[in-house]
Amino acid sequence: MTDTAVETAPKDAEAPEETLPEALGAHRIAALLDEALGVPVTADDVKQLVELNHLEIFDWYKKWPLYSTKDALSLDPDLVKELAAERVAWLEASVTRDEAVARTGWHWRDIARMGDEGRVKAGRFGRYLTADIDRLPLEADGEQHVTGQAAAEELEIRYPTDLRYVEAAGWLAPVTTMEMPAGTSRYRTVTVPLYRLADVRAVKKIPGVDWESVQGLPKGAPSPLRAYTAKAPTTRAAVVRGFAQGLADRHGVTVWAWSSPYTGGWELDWERRDGAPTKTAVAAELATDPTARPYARDITLCPAWGRITRRARQLLEPDVAVVVDTETTDLYGRTVEVAVVDAATGKKLIDTLVQPEAPITPGAYAVHGISDEDLVAAKARTFDRVLPRLRKVTKGRLICAYKEEFDRTVVTRDAERVGKRPMHLADPANWFCLMESYAAWLGSGWWVALGGSHRALGDAKAAREVLVEMAKGRGTAFTPRPPSPAEPSSDTPTGTLPAPARDRAAGKSAEAAGS
Repeated sequence: MTDTAVETAPKDAEAPEETLPEALGAHRIAALLDEALGVPVTADDVKQLVELNHLEIFDWYKKWPLYSTKDALSLDPDLVKELAAERVAWLEASVTRDEAVARTGWHWRDIARMGDEGRVKAGRFGRYLTADIDRLPLEADGEQHVTGQAAAEELEIRYPTDLRYVEAAGWLAPVTTMEMPAGTSRYRTVTVPLYRLADVRAVKKIPGVDWESVQGLPKGAPSPLRAYTAKAPTTRAAVVRGFAQGLADRHGVTVWAWSSPYTGGWELDWERRDGAPTKTAVAAELATDPTARPYARDITLCPAWGRITRRARQLLEPDVAVVVDTETTDLYGRTVEVAVVDAATGKKLIDTLVQPEAPITPGAYAVHGISDEDLVAAKARTFDRVLPRLRKVTKGRLICAYKEEFDRTVVTRDAERVGKRPMHLADPANWFCLMESYAAWLGSGWWVALGGSHRALGDAKAAREVLVEMAKGRGTAFTPRPPSPAEPSSDTPTGTLPAPARDRAAGKSAEAAGS
């Protein structure tokens, strides 16, 4: 018997399995889960998994979080499907803020307030439950907040003349305020009072008022409403302003009074210098002032913005601070331009391009418009040649920057890269962050984009304008009033002076003694 050799044909070589990266961003993790589970998973679902502690951040790429691929694929499929289904259901049952505005005709601030108060359900992606939004015009009509001009239009009276008489008569009072841009400066704002629409409508029903004689009056014509102001009670705003002016007069300091839209109360602060009162002293004055005492609980002394205002005023004094800005090759990349201006005067101290010895990324070029060719054409110096001047103009000064952590990191790394010592530039204690201070000064908690030219000098000057704005304080500034002509001169014996003048004289004497 002859053995027959059977030759087996080799199998086709199997394609090697694709090796997944150890960590991926939210969008690619969502695509993996989508493919594995057959349900529409999005990056928002991945973020929800992180918020619910089902997935953790594994690493970072620049400012973007990365998640473990292995951990993501090990998640409970039912959990992922449930979260995806909840997202889809919420999107179907809710509307965006702009859609809510279109459905109700309300201002977006009123809708946001209703969400904050729990009157309408607010959920993910800044959306609101459609059913709640559709009920608003029926169940909450009149609870909208309107400006003074809108209130005057509702009453068909002149703004602001006749509306002031309505307020002075005690018929209408603001329920809150908001900040609105003023003039051409992007940083200048004014505090605008807001009124409850139902309160405005109720004014129309006040008996005994001949509204027909008031409506349609020409500009400059006397208003019949003026007759009602003599019986009007003193408003809280008038009391607070009066106390603030008295404080300024008694102590010879500038006082700031601001009606906060966030707390609904008033906030007061004042200059600190020799002879200025302490917080305890002002609190004692407030507690003993017969007119202001009833409103003491509505007045906050020394709020956070006051501390920032006083700090800003110090930084604007001569030879105290500079403002720095850099443009870079990439996010936290190498310096391609640096500018320094004097905080007190705005004078340019440095404005120069820098050769980074590395290419500028397309993303950075799209922001600042500086190209590699621009640096070559300008014969830009390398950072090691710019650093000595940078250290010189910032030495002994506090270094202000709109995002100080970024600029400090950039110049420190560049100094170390070129083998030089950053010296005082590396110490965080020598820097002051204008961005964080401005957010705290505004009281909103939100960082505000600088909005400069995206060139170093333009951004440095724009950052200085933020410093100048913070130094002005919030609300209304009350400065000491000069003595009236009827008051005796300051060389009259103190015991014969009227009380206001006597207080001012005593304050000046104490200040002189202290100096």
